[in-house]
Amino acid sequence: MNAIRRAIVPALAALLLAGCYFGQTAAQFEPALGPRGVSTTITTAVGKDVTGELLEVGDEGLLVDTVPGVALAAYAIIRDGTFAQTGIRIQGGHVPGASTREKLRLLSRFPQGLSPALLKTLLEAHGQTEVTRVGR
Repeated sequence: MNAIRRAIVPALAALLLAGCYFGQTAAQFEPALGPRGVSTTITTAVGKDVTGELLEVGDEGLLVDTVPGVALAAYAIIRDGTFAQTGIRIQGGHVPGASTREKLRLLSRFPQGLSPALLKTLLEAHGQTEVTRVGR
């Protein structure tokens, strides 16, 4: 009887733990529910804060869909950047590490990047002829 208990108890414990999960599910993660990128709030060293949807992660900075239009926040001027529901944070006015940029790229609206034609269409939809560069 003890041998059976020793076999059954761990098996039952394994089954119970298999039904448990930790962390956020896709149903709770807003960017997973539609085509939008993750929401971001960026504080800059030039006194112009940026809040909006992360569109693209580039070599120079982050392209964000803000209320006035499409804006580029260069890494050099980003004092602090947070990204909703992710725990990811960038700081210090320098280019984030490759793994952080990759995580953010996958959370952006255009993880594959924006072609010039697609960027032009996006800018036209916002009534812009070029990307607004934050701080200029």
